[in-house]
Amino acid sequence: MAEVVQYHLEQMVGELEDLERRDLFTKPELKAIVKKRTKFEYALRRRRVKCIDYLRYIEYEINVDALRRQRKQRKQQHSAKTTLSDFSITQRIIAIFERAVVRHPEDVQLWLQFVEFIKSRRRMSTGDADEEDDGHSRLLSQVFARAISAHPYESQLWIKAAAHELEVNMNGSAARALLQRALRLISDDKELWIEYFRLELLLVEKIKARRRVLGIDGEKETGDSDEVQATGSEDTEDAGFIDLPQLDEEGGQDLM
Repeated sequence: MAEVVQYHLEQMVGELEDLERRDLFTKPELKAIVKKRTKFEYALRRRRVKCIDYLRYIEYEINVDALRRQRKQRKQQHSAKTTLSDFSITQRIIAIFERAVVRHPEDVQLWLQFVEFIKSRRRMSTGDADEEDDGHSRLLSQVFARAISAHPYESQLWIKAAAHELEVNMNGSAARALLQRALRLISDDKELWIEYFRLELLLVEKIKARRRVLGIDGEKETGDSDEVQATGSEDTEDAGFIDLPQLDEEGGQDLM
């Protein structure tokens, strides 16, 4: 147990040195942080670890990072070169979430909290914004795939995953495919059907807007239905970024 805890603490050395070098935390504050993290790490090494133990650790790290950001802004370091402490705490929180969902994969709310955390970090990206956004987007897709595999009958996971594909990855066809798979599994879910119809209406509006831009608004073409089906494929050649395995519960014919 002690060796594992020591390993995790050693991974923090570079970050702590960076925080001190940038004058964001004093030595007594850094010692207090190490003491608190040590306590949390030992708590997570117990035989029976509750979900709340992970969440308390995560909450503490979020607060530490919030304080770091405030002090960085106050010292007008927001335009300074990105260093280790700018992303190390976020990486640690993600690692704690990973440990939590491995230990408690049955907790749907834990998966949803994991998703919301990644979304929040994506909105406050630092450094190379495009590269960081892509990294968070890929991670979010992976988390959605794992969460859905663990909870294929939780409609909220499917809905949020489809929204991620549509709004972030700009992939309408992938969003449609996700909702169609969800409806094959839980066809009696009213909210899923509403979201599916909403998606199709959005894609139709997208086609109408494209036709107006091209100056062909009002023309009747027999290929309109085919164009609706193809919407989203022009955004990307990939049929979907969220790579879900085949679920045993799936069956039946395609909806469209």
